[in-house]
Amino acid sequence: MRKIGLVIVTSLLAVTLAACGNTHNSNSSSSSNNTKVTKKAANSTTMNTSNNSTLDPNQLTPAQNAALVLYYTGEHMPGSDQNDYSKDMDVSGQGAVVKIYNKDSVPKGEGPLYKDYPDGADLLYYVKLNQKDSEHGIDSAYYTIAGNKTYISDSDAGISPDGVTKAEMVAYAKQHHAVKRIMNVANNTKVQDMRNQSASANNSHNLSTQQLGTLVALYQEPDWFKGGISDGMMWYGSGSDGFSYVTANGDPTSWLYFKRNGNDVTIKYVDPKEGQSVAEASTTTKHVTVSGLLRDYYMNQSQKDEVNGYANKLKPESDYNDN
Repeated sequence: MRKIGLVIVTSLLAVTLAACGNTHNSNSSSSSNNTKVTKKAANSTTMNTSNNSTLDPNQLTPAQNAALVLYYTGEHMPGSDQNDYSKDMDVSGQGAVVKIYNKDSVPKGEGPLYKDYPDGADLLYYVKLNQKDSEHGIDSAYYTIAGNKTYISDSDAGISPDGVTKAEMVAYAKQHHAVKRIMNVANNTKVQDMRNQSASANNSHNLSTQQLGTLVALYQEPDWFKGGISDGMMWYGSGSDGFSYVTANGDPTSWLYFKRNGNDVTIKYVDPKEGQSVAEASTTTKHVTVSGLLRDYYMNQSQKDEVNGYANKLKPESDYNDN
């Protein structure tokens, strides 16, 4: 009986130990599986973080950088606390065009009116959205880069003197959950390098007196000039002092003098101040560049046709004297 009891106890002990072993293996397997799930979840989280961090300040493309600057500019405009100026960047299929200019060859309206560039800046970037849906949304901006900082357009038609790094702009965009908005624009943005076009336009023209006079008049007194041309009362000629002129042959204020020296153009005109008669007025002198005049008034075919049309209607001063 003792032997039988011992066998039974031994058998029960073996079964119990086996059961414990199976339980341990099961727990180990479960623990191992749980570990794998945890690692997979961790990897998934890392991937999501990566997807939300597609803006890398050290690897920004020109399109990404332009979209980032446009967003940052809108966020720092006066009134941005009350208005979402960058919301047009979120429009489905939104894109933009980025133009790169030499800082001295930027067309009117695409760069600063007051050209206080920071030291070391050579280029001006102009970005404009393809679509503008909201009344108060920002759809364009310009900026320049000097050293490791970007200087954006300010609200006074100038360039902000306070630069910002790419890392600072990216950090701001991520903090305000704007990466998706920026990438939406960047993924459909075209970059146009205008530097060669500007150089070609500036160097390829030997302007006649009539053409240069037209450009100077459009710059200085466009309404007066266009009115005189329309009435057939505008002439051109050259003086003995090296200056040429366009004139309506009225009092001294109707004469606009100009002289070219390479890329520089000197302009002179009588400019009465408030309370002065024409006889009391002094002559004002200013300087512009041929490249600047061509950039603003002679870039596309429509502008060229307009300038050449006016130039062809200018009459030589000898015709007036003969009559």
